[in-house]
Amino acid sequence: MRARLPVAALLSAIAIALQGVMAMAPLQNIYVLSQDDGILSVIDTTSDEIAAKIAIPGKPAAFTIDAKSRKAFATLPDDGEIAVVDLDRRAVLSTLKVGGQPFGISSDTAGRLFVGDWSANRISVIDEKTGATEATLIVGRAPAHLVATRDGSRLFVADRESNNVAVIDTKKLKILAEIPVGRAPFALALSPGGKYLAVANVQTANLSIVDTTSLRIVSTPATGAMPYGVAVTHDNSEILVSNQHGGTVSILDARTYAPHAQIKVGRYPEGVAVLNDGRKAYVANWFSNTVSVLDLAGNVEIKKIKCPSGPRMVLAGPVEH
Repeated sequence: MRARLPVAALLSAIAIALQGVMAMAPLQNIYVLSQDDGILSVIDTTSDEIAAKIAIPGKPAAFTIDAKSRKAFATLPDDGEIAVVDLDRRAVLSTLKVGGQPFGISSDTAGRLFVGDWSANRISVIDEKTGATEATLIVGRAPAHLVATRDGSRLFVADRESNNVAVIDTKKLKILAEIPVGRAPFALALSPGGKYLAVANVQTANLSIVDTTSLRIVSTPATGAMPYGVAVTHDNSEILVSNQHGGTVSILDARTYAPHAQIKVGRYPEGVAVLNDGRKAYVANWFSNTVSVLDLAGNVEIKKIKCPSGPRMVLAGPVEH
């Protein structure tokens, strides 16, 4: 006959187990870039309130977070610069002069930035610390969003006006392929294991699902009108797509690519970010000046957070030290 634990001991054991689960999914902040007001807002995801606002000069278009250096890098297309933001001090440290019209941006673990020049159809490889340009690669027209694999060996670039995705070997600094996708690809998201890339095609209202080994399209699931943001949950179970014209977020099964839910959010939603623990997602509503907080268990919007004007991009990032 097995001995029974006292209720207090049982509750204590459950609490310890829950703490262990929470430790596996560290807390994250959500960072929201508002282009019109030039503000990077920091959202505390425990309260879903804005904890800080970091002023960025000019009209920042996109940003990336380097978790290793704990810095954010925001592109300033009108000024040909990149703002360097210290996430712990919550302040702009400096600007890097890169020229052209920098728009999409990504980083790797070696301290390099990959910056798309919207007007010159090129990708510049830039040293984070010095701002020096190490290399330049010519891609398709109007390079929009950029995303790098976790190991930093490959970079994917959405060439919006060329209707393709460029694949770059970041070690050899050469273009491996240009994959034809739908019309006006804009946002990109890699699956957690990097097996596939989801490409949001704005003018064809669908995704191109690209196998990252064969570099072939394996599916083209439909979305809502004008998909402008895409994210994949960290357990690789769902793909989230923001639909600008519908003011909605579509949720697709990441195995079958079939849509199984649609959530109403604000006006002209763009960027989407999902927390590592998979509980919540955050959507930047460009025309509503809000961020929608989504409960992914119930597939419902649970809150709208008022933001500075023109929120267009959101990323999950580290909590400040």
